[in-house]
Amino acid sequence: MPPKTPPTTITPSQKPSIILIHGYRGAPQGLQTIATDLKNSGYDVHLPAIPPFAGAKPLTEYSPESYADFIASYIKEYRLNRPVLIGHSMGSIITAATAHLRPELINSRVILLSPISTRTPKFVAIFAPLTSIAPTRIIDYMTTRFLFVKESQAKLKDVLRITRQCSSNHTPTYAALKGATNFSTHYSVSDFSIPKKTLIIAGEKDRLIKKTATENLAKNLGADLIFLPHTGHLHNYEKPHETATEILKFLSKD
Repeated sequence: MPPKTPPTTITPSQKPSIILIHGYRGAPQGLQTIATDLKNSGYDVHLPAIPPFAGAKPLTEYSPESYADFIASYIKEYRLNRPVLIGHSMGSIITAATAHLRPELINSRVILLSPISTRTPKFVAIFAPLTSIAPTRIIDYMTTRFLFVKESQAKLKDVLRITRQCSSNHTPTYAALKGATNFSTHYSVSDFSIPKKTLIIAGEKDRLIKKTATENLAKNLGADLIFLPHTGHLHNYEKPHETATEILKFLSKD
């Protein structure tokens, strides 16, 4: 079922609707600048809270099927006509799973931002559950510093403010957090076939996913691939306007 918390919705239009799907420990605010740019170009943009984060109702299980069903229910609840899915980080796995399992409900194009091209390093699976017991400010600082590239350090203070806003609404139980962690570390986009035209946008200096893994993913999917220079896993914060520009170019193609 869709989350009880109301989604952030931006001005309906005649163009295809877009659903922006945030990642692990994320929230709609983290994709807000991209959403605003897309809205200003005439798109109807939705930013649902993804379970178990940002106040969303927890799922009974955390699997590709359950997340695909969540997105399918959202599409039906808000009567969206084959929206474009754009997923960031863990959201890229959810996007891929939905494209694979429920292709009839979504647009002929999907977009993956900082995709989890291959399964994440083992240390992530060990570290992630600790976020349920460690102080939020410490977790926000550690993860953001790790994922941010040197060239973007000037933006770190502002981004930390946003990430703290995002995490302020996180209330998952340890079991729910563990379920989401298992999903995000045991699956990757490479586990799914995507019968859609696909665009991948990634940071050239992503420290979480190797560049070669993303190149291989793009090759296997036959996807368009763009690496944003001097940017890491969080290009939604580091270069949101450039990201939105590439999305708009892709959506405008015949």
